[in-house]
Amino acid sequence: MPERKADTTEVLPEQVQQRAETVFESREIALKWLDHPIKALGGEIPNTLLRTPEGRRRVYQLLAKIEAGEFS
Repeated sequence: MPERKADTTEVLPEQVQQRAETVFESREIALKWLDHPIKALGGEIPNTLLRTPEGRRRVYQLLAKIEAGEFS
């Protein structure tokens, strides 16, 4: 069986913001969410995390969980 490679797809800051706007159905709410500490991100501010590829992936993945109804 071939070895699975880690997902190295680059997530751009614009993609994260767009996903947040879709999830929260509001640009204003999305921008506020991106500027506040989020418990599910260890208290980090999403906009701060957008500075690194790994941070962008973390925020994007959290938004995907929120969209799917997973709030843990």
